[in-house]
Amino acid sequence: MKNNFDAAMEGLEITDAGQDTRELVELLARHGKTEGAMLSRYQRFVQEASAPETRYLVSLIIDDEQRHHRVLGEMANAIAWGLSNESPDPAVPDITHRDAGNRVLYEETQSLLKAEEQDRLELQDLRKRLKPFRDITLWELIVDLLLLDTEKHIRILRLIAKGARDA
Repeated sequence: MKNNFDAAMEGLEITDAGQDTRELVELLARHGKTEGAMLSRYQRFVQEASAPETRYLVSLIIDDEQRHHRVLGEMANAIAWGLSNESPDPAVPDITHRDAGNRVLYEETQSLLKAEEQDRLELQDLRKRLKPFRDITLWELIVDLLLLDTEKHIRILRLIAKGARDA
């Protein structure tokens, strides 16, 4: 069975990668193996849990762990194949192909940034309003998780805007 890191290991051989590159890809593969084992544990955990709130929360973790495992494999592929487009499996792209000078993209990114920043304010207000329910619901925690995602979205959009602005 092929795993997320097989193409990366193949890339190390095909590109005759140096020692530093090999060590970095091997580190990612080891971490990916650990993430994979954790994912299996979480999947067992969610099946064995009797409380619906536990199953719900662990399912959210599983979603994140699946994405983490995939992204680690994509990073390993990008590194192993020398940041080229030669990887047979998905790889994290480099940032040399930005949309420099794309005014439309830049303006849309700025608009989305404002929307995410507004979303952050609304979520912060919502979180305050949910305090009376903190001992009987998961709502406050869920809003905290949404705020973390919003911060992530803002960081991503700022990078895209920088690339679109640079000419």
